[in-house]
Amino acid sequence: MDNIITDEGFMPQASFLRHIDDWIEYLCLLIERMEEQREKVKYQRQLRWVLGFRQGTNCSLIHNNIIAALYANVEFDTTRLIDNSNTYIPIQDCYKKDPQGHAFKQIEKAMACESLFLLQGPPGTGKTTAIVEVVLQTLKQNPNARILITSETHVAVDNALDRLSREFNEESLSMMMRYQKFSDSTELENPLVKDVEASTLHDKVWNTALERTPILTGKLWERLAKLDNREGVPRWLARNLADTHQVIGVTCNQIEHLIDECSQSFDLAIIDECSKATMPEWIMAMSVAQKCLLVGDHKQLPPTFCSEESDALSELEGYQEKLIRDGVIDRIFTNAPQEIKGTLLTQFRMQPNIGDFISKEFYNGELLHYQQQIVDPSLNFGWLTYDTQQLFPNPRLPKDKRVLNNKIEIEIIKQKLTLLAAEHSSSLNSKALDVAIITPYKAQKKALKKMREQLNFNNMLIEIDTVDAFQGKEASVVFFSFVRNNGSAQFYGDARRLNVALSRGKSHVYLVGDCQYLGKQNINALSSLTKLNTLSRVEC
Repeated sequence: MDNIITDEGFMPQASFLRHIDDWIEYLCLLIERMEEQREKVKYQRQLRWVLGFRQGTNCSLIHNNIIAALYANVEFDTTRLIDNSNTYIPIQDCYKKDPQGHAFKQIEKAMACESLFLLQGPPGTGKTTAIVEVVLQTLKQNPNARILITSETHVAVDNALDRLSREFNEESLSMMMRYQKFSDSTELENPLVKDVEASTLHDKVWNTALERTPILTGKLWERLAKLDNREGVPRWLARNLADTHQVIGVTCNQIEHLIDECSQSFDLAIIDECSKATMPEWIMAMSVAQKCLLVGDHKQLPPTFCSEESDALSELEGYQEKLIRDGVIDRIFTNAPQEIKGTLLTQFRMQPNIGDFISKEFYNGELLHYQQQIVDPSLNFGWLTYDTQQLFPNPRLPKDKRVLNNKIEIEIIKQKLTLLAAEHSSSLNSKALDVAIITPYKAQKKALKKMREQLNFNNMLIEIDTVDAFQGKEASVVFFSFVRNNGSAQFYGDARRLNVALSRGKSHVYLVGDCQYLGKQNINALSSLTKLNTLSRVEC
């Protein structure tokens, strides 16, 4: 295979190999420390794939070279990576309306890249729609193509398959499989897509066999059905099902369940929400495909680490911990040449006045807005603030007693919800109003959920979560509870976390916090926020 990177570039690329070695050291540490067997197995699996990628046993060594070059910011010739000989005609209606528009140009660029393409999708810019279009174009170009749709989260995989299924007829739907099944928390728009769950396909295989050869099937069932000694679809049958379906949806950490030494590689792997995935997670997906599409937004949150993972990280050298926490995606998206990356620029989610703030603060003012301003811009995005002598958390308490919750903000939110419920009832809108209350801190999340139990609104759906957990979701109305009014604001002042928090709301975003305290923080995005309208102020 020809090298796409000149020999002079290989020395700087050693930095990526060193980063892989940092991960290998970290995973070994996790495996040694982890007591729960299931978690230990997960890290052992990740270690195998990282070692394989380092040794070049993955499907395409071109991926290794490109990622190493991007990580080290080494220039390379992209001409041999791109095939511009094909013409692409939009398949989905949204692209047919503007076949020469910027959004479809990104699809054409992604299709022309033969090995790796990076697609940045800022909040609400239709990255799931873009994923579906790439899948449809790939199948049109090669009807026998095998396509892997994966992500660090179940909801991203579910949404992509659900959206794709609406473009398929019954025959096309039969080429899809979701392993193991759709998440119970995912609201599917196409109920027929449930038929592609591996658990459903598993039952069909056995029932068909039972009808044709009942005696033999009975014997096979006794011998094979519980071979893995696990609940759900046995691994041997899962791999068989994966081999006989073209479009597979599975989370990154479960890919190995569907792969063995006899498995055929995928023509295309699409890794959604790649910015949230750790390096071993997206390497697992990249390793099984000839071409890879990384879809994400490095301006939003990087991977999160649980307490056990963070404890292990703290045992590494400081520079190693920082590199692992920051991830690789930000670096490779920033360094990638324009020929192998694209950005979706029209946001469809937010009212323009909310979108303008997001665009100016986080995307250099480049985002365009599809929606018209139909909500009063002086009332839909601003502060529900308060003046108080109380401190949250209380610095007089011992450190282990300083709980990060804020009863004042909870009461403000409760009163505003009551007003919203009354307004929604008077509007005669029969559809429940979807509301999200998000906060940086788990203690506040817990306290907010207790408050919700006291409410009795039958015209409102209220979801409560941390900012980090709510990435990738949206709601018509969003409350952001800042909680803290003393000490450091660095945690929620992180531009990526603020970007996620402020870009979830479609029509209204209410900022609930001590505006005076936040204005004193030396954080650019927070300073800009404090200039927004004050919608209410209470004395406490």
